Amino acid sequence: MSNPKVKRAIEIVKEQRYYDSIQGLMSWDIWEGLSKEGQPYRSEVSGYFTKHALNILKSKETEMLVGELKELDDSAFADIYEKAAVKNLIERYTKAVQIPDELQVEMRKFTAEAQRVWQDCIKINSFEAYKPTLKGLFDLKMRVANAINPHANPFDVLCDSVDKGIDTAEVGRIFAALKVGIKDILDQIKDEHAAIDDSKVRMKVETKRIRDMAYDVNTLTGFNYDCGKDSETVHGMCTGVGPRDSRIAISYRGDPWGGMFTMLHEGGHGRYNYGSHPRAIECGVWGGVGGAMHEGQARFYENMVGRSYEFIKYAYPTILKHFPEIKDVSVEDFYKAVNKVTPSLVRIGADELTYSLHPIIRFEIEKEFFNGNIKTDDFMELWDAKYEECFGMRPKNVKEGVLQDIHWASGHVGYFQSYTLGNVYGGQLLHKMLEKTPDLYAQMEKGNFAPVNDFLYEHIHQYGNSAYTPKELIVNATGEELTEKYFLEYLRNKYLKK
Repeated sequence: MSNPKVKRAIEIVKEQRYYDSIQGLMSWDIWEGLSKEGQPYRSEVSGYFTKHALNILKSKETEMLVGELKELDDSAFADIYEKAAVKNLIERYTKAVQIPDELQVEMRKFTAEAQRVWQDCIKINSFEAYKPTLKGLFDLKMRVANAINPHANPFDVLCDSVDKGIDTAEVGRIFAALKVGIKDILDQIKDEHAAIDDSKVRMKVETKRIRDMAYDVNTLTGFNYDCGKDSETVHGMCTGVGPRDSRIAISYRGDPWGGMFTMLHEGGHGRYNYGSHPRAIECGVWGGVGGAMHEGQARFYENMVGRSYEFIKYAYPTILKHFPEIKDVSVEDFYKAVNKVTPSLVRIGADELTYSLHPIIRFEIEKEFFNGNIKTDDFMELWDAKYEECFGMRPKNVKEGVLQDIHWASGHVGYFQSYTLGNVYGGQLLHKMLEKTPDLYAQMEKGNFAPVNDFLYEHIHQYGNSAYTPKELIVNATGEELTEKYFLEYLRNKYLKK
């Protein structure tokens, strides 16, 4: 039988997860059904539930319990999931007492409104109109960071709240190495890829055809739609509403292959959300470690599985069933077409090689702001300059420029590094998988995804959101600290065939 203190901790954590589920469902509904006039009341409701969750965390009972939990040793826990629940409660309590209630509620309300303003400013193509909202968002995040740790760099604090244990200086080193390595590959292949004719597979079609094809292709990988529901939205996302309830929302934009890869991406998030061990669910720590580890799962299924030649060869009959108009395109030519490297201004839809450079640009802009070198009013100018330096192009409007992402509007400041780090995690996990199963891709070509799915469950998914930090997970899974070398090795093998 569990220690009584541990048992009570689990009860409180599970209650907090009920509030999380309410907020998750409301967040998903912002994009799925909430009317414009309904948004102010929804913001009020969100604030109400935020207050009630915080009242529980900041109660005298929780305060006393946390003090007692900190004194427990490992013998008090029946398993790692009970220990994870205690860790989760201590972290929740610490955050609750560090950040004033009114600031947390203000943040929740402000971001709900900011997302509406963001959509309106895209429609009218105006960064100028968005400036006050953007300033308000970053001012709020500065206050949050200072509340958590007034003695640390706010950017370090915010990044750590997304990717636990992150060292932004080390991330900067990894990103510098990636920029050099990716640009070197790009310089060697740009002429070859410019000559790839992808016109026969480029088309605009109705959403239902894309969705049905993407659904079937995602199913091939072993995704369980009994634990996930898909829908259409303006911006691809996945929300874990419950331990076996992942909500996938896809932005199709009329492009079949973008829709297919987005479904695989969000499906990667979805399976991490619903893939926790039953004991993780019992202890309230289901879901997945946020930030880079979560993005790593999504980008692994999108790219290292979905864009591989072996998977495309296996999935091609399913693709042709929905799109017979490309029946004369060979699987080899289709593979080349959907892997064509074409530097672009938009992160979503960027090719696999240059994608990692997009989050790096955002990471650098955020870092400049929190280091006091720029103001939010300068973001568009710096953004455009960095894109011209990196890709030789400048955005023509805010939708393909500084306002293309929802992240800042939704309060996800200090998050962008997670996408590129997710690729780095994926490269390192793939390297270990190939050591264990050298014919991994040959197995995929036959439709056997057990080596991939089982490896990720065994080393990552089953542990939920609190058993291990990202650093502990990657070391436990691969035996090494995080390094960019395996992701660059993967890219060189794919694009340079070396």
